[in-house]
Amino acid sequence: MAPKASPSFPNPIPPPSDLPESNSKDLGPYADHTERDTIVIISQPAGQSCAVVGGIMAARMKQLGAQGVVVDGRVRDLVALAETGLPIWAKGTSIIGAGAETKFHAMNWPVRIGETVVEPGDIIMIDPTENGVVAIPKRKLDEVLALLPALVGADEKVIRDVGEAPMGINDFFSDVWDTFAHPSPDAEAPPQGGTSTDSPASGTDEESKEEAEVNKQDAASEGEGEQGHRPSDDGDEEEEEEEEETVDPKDTLEKECAESKECHPAKHHYDECVERVTGQIDNDGKAKEDCVEEFFHLAHCATQCAAPKLFAQLK
Repeated sequence: MAPKASPSFPNPIPPPSDLPESNSKDLGPYADHTERDTIVIISQPAGQSCAVVGGIMAARMKQLGAQGVVVDGRVRDLVALAETGLPIWAKGTSIIGAGAETKFHAMNWPVRIGETVVEPGDIIMIDPTENGVVAIPKRKLDEVLALLPALVGADEKVIRDVGEAPMGINDFFSDVWDTFAHPSPDAEAPPQGGTSTDSPASGTDEESKEEAEVNKQDAASEGEGEQGHRPSDDGDEEEEEEEEETVDPKDTLEKECAESKECHPAKHHYDECVERVTGQIDNDGKAKEDCVEEFFHLAHCATQCAAPKLFAQLK
């Protein structure tokens, strides 16, 4: 949509600097160009008072097969919009019709809503009543589908743990973070099996006389022929250094990134969610929401931030 002058609004706001060239000349009302089984996304110039979607336009879009409408602007005729049965999300409402201040300008162009750019062909998921709208870039659809099972599993695990365990909310998500950010404990477990002369084979805390005698013989035979450490007169003998535990730089970088300015919005949303859920549990005895989505936004930001830094270190 683009600004226009009218008797009611003789001095329209200037068009945005990124307004594309019009491709809708003499094409009629925008609702007539609705494509079946699509989500219609409409961008309205900022600062306008009019609505760009009302009952008639919504009814026409539904009749042509629209599955939902997202308006980066204002709507009106709320009762009529609800009667269409379409999920319709908008920034605000107005009693002023679209023709007073705006006009159909272009179609099938990328639309920026906040910090999100939606391009024709992207996948749009609309929650009909509660959470809002999610845009998935078409080029990233396979990546998102591959990630979903892990997200759903983590979500279910946290909900289950909240209901059954006495842990705090931060503990739940720290546990989930460890699951995704670190290898399985089995991968770093010490080797099992083998023999020892320090403990009895029977599994008890005490060894029998027979076991003690055998263990003494084993220990003696193991030491036969060994000279042990002999200090060198010229100091050429290398001393064994204690092996220091190495710290995975990936973990360090991700933690630093999670606290960085780049990830501050995601960290802020996650912290706010944790505070809300903690309050819900304290006040109501149960959580009304979970923070899995906020957590993975933060984890994704931290991973994306840390990746080039880790690559630079490994080079």
